[in-house]
Amino acid sequence: MAEGAEIIWVLEQDQSLNDGTVDLCLSVMDALGSLDQGWCVGDGETQPVPGTFDDSPFSVYRGFDMIVPRSTMEIVWTSSHGSPSGNENLEGADVVEAVRAAVADLP
Repeated sequence: MAEGAEIIWVLEQDQSLNDGTVDLCLSVMDALGSLDQGWCVGDGETQPVPGTFDDSPFSVYRGFDMIVPRSTMEIVWTSSHGSPSGNENLEGADVVEAVRAAVADLP
Protein backbone atom coordinates (compact mmCIF):
# COMPACT_ATOMS: atom_id res chain seq x y z
CA MET A 1 0.00 0.00 0.00
CA ALA A 2 1.07 3.54 -0.59
CA GLU A 3 0.54 4.20 3.12
CA GLY A 4 3.74 2.29 3.94
CA ALA A 5 2.26 -0.87 5.44
CA GLU A 6 0.95 -4.19 4.22
CA ILE A 7 -2.35 -5.86 5.09
CA ILE A 8 -1.89 -9.59 5.54
CA TRP A 9 -5.12 -11.57 5.53
CA VAL A 10 -4.74 -14.95 7.24
CA LEU A 11 -7.43 -17.60 6.74
CA GLU A 12 -7.16 -20.39 9.28
CA GLN A 13 -10.37 -22.23 8.31
CA ASP A 14 -13.36 -21.65 6.06
CA GLN A 15 -17.04 -21.80 7.07
CA SER A 16 -16.98 -25.59 6.71
CA LEU A 17 -13.92 -25.80 9.00
CA ASN A 18 -11.63 -26.82 6.13
CA ASP A 19 -8.00 -25.73 6.52
CA GLY A 20 -7.38 -22.30 5.05
CA THR A 21 -5.75 -22.15 1.64
CA VAL A 22 -4.62 -19.21 -0.45
CA ASP A 23 -7.51 -19.82 -2.88
CA LEU A 24 -10.08 -19.85 -0.07
CA CYS A 25 -8.51 -16.73 1.45
CA LEU A 26 -8.70 -14.92 -1.90
CA SER A 27 -12.37 -15.91 -2.17
CA VAL A 28 -13.05 -14.34 1.23
CA MET A 29 -11.17 -11.17 0.27
CA ASP A 30 -13.16 -10.99 -2.98
CA ALA A 31 -16.47 -11.46 -1.14
CA LEU A 32 -15.54 -8.57 1.16
CA GLY A 33 -14.66 -6.36 -1.81
CA SER A 34 -11.03 -6.32 -0.73
CA LEU A 35 -9.28 -8.44 -3.35
CA ASP A 36 -6.71 -5.74 -4.10
CA GLN A 37 -6.11 -4.79 -0.45
CA GLY A 38 -3.05 -6.65 0.78
CA TRP A 39 -1.63 -10.16 0.90
CA CYS A 40 -3.37 -13.44 1.60
CA VAL A 41 -2.14 -16.45 3.60
CA GLY A 42 -3.82 -19.83 3.81
CA ASP A 43 -2.75 -21.19 7.18
CA GLY A 44 -3.27 -24.79 6.08
CA GLU A 45 -0.43 -24.18 3.61
CA THR A 46 1.93 -22.31 5.97
CA GLN A 47 5.51 -23.55 5.67
CA PRO A 48 7.37 -25.22 7.18
CA VAL A 49 4.48 -26.16 9.53
CA PRO A 50 0.81 -25.82 8.54
CA GLY A 51 -1.28 -24.12 11.22
CA THR A 52 1.46 -21.74 12.41
CA PHE A 53 -0.94 -18.80 12.63
CA ASP A 54 -3.72 -20.92 14.16
CA ASP A 55 -1.30 -21.74 16.99
CA SER A 56 -0.29 -18.09 17.46
CA PRO A 57 -1.61 -15.71 20.14
CA PHE A 58 -3.40 -13.70 17.39
CA SER A 59 -5.74 -16.53 16.50
CA VAL A 60 -9.42 -16.50 17.35
CA TYR A 61 -10.95 -19.31 15.27
CA ARG A 62 -10.99 -18.81 11.48
CA GLY A 63 -8.72 -15.92 10.62
CA PHE A 64 -7.30 -12.52 11.36
CA ASP A 65 -5.68 -9.49 9.76
CA MET A 66 -2.52 -7.77 10.88
CA ILE A 67 -0.77 -4.53 10.01
CA VAL A 68 2.99 -4.68 9.52
CA PRO A 69 4.83 -1.42 8.72
CA ARG A 70 7.60 -1.94 6.19
CA SER A 71 9.97 0.19 8.22
CA THR A 72 9.87 -2.06 11.31
CA MET A 73 8.24 -5.34 10.17
CA GLU A 74 6.56 -5.40 13.60
CA ILE A 75 2.92 -6.35 13.96
CA VAL A 76 1.18 -3.14 15.09
CA TRP A 77 -2.50 -4.13 14.72
CA THR A 78 -4.61 -7.27 14.37
CA SER A 79 -8.28 -8.02 13.78
CA SER A 80 -10.03 -11.39 13.90
CA HIS A 81 -12.60 -12.88 11.50
CA GLY A 82 -15.09 -15.70 11.96
CA SER A 83 -18.53 -16.41 13.28
CA PRO A 84 -17.90 -16.79 17.04
CA SER A 85 -18.50 -13.81 19.28
CA GLY A 86 -15.40 -11.79 20.02
CA ASN A 87 -14.37 -11.44 16.36
CA GLU A 88 -14.49 -7.98 14.76
CA ASN A 89 -15.30 -9.23 11.22
CA LEU A 90 -14.19 -5.94 9.67
CA GLU A 91 -14.70 -5.20 5.98
CA GLY A 92 -11.86 -4.13 3.70
CA ALA A 93 -12.55 -0.40 4.02
CA ASP A 94 -12.33 -0.67 7.82
CA VAL A 95 -8.99 -2.47 7.59
CA VAL A 96 -7.65 0.17 5.20
CA GLU A 97 -8.70 2.87 7.68
CA ALA A 98 -6.84 0.97 10.41
CA VAL A 99 -3.75 0.95 8.16
CA ARG A 100 -3.98 4.70 7.70
CA ALA A 101 -4.30 5.22 11.46
CA ALA A 102 -1.38 2.88 12.21
CA VAL A 103 0.85 4.59 9.67
CA ALA A 104 -0.06 8.02 11.06
CA ASP A 105 1.29 6.85 14.43
CA LEU A 106 4.67 5.78 13.01
CA PRO A 107 7.73 7.91 13.81
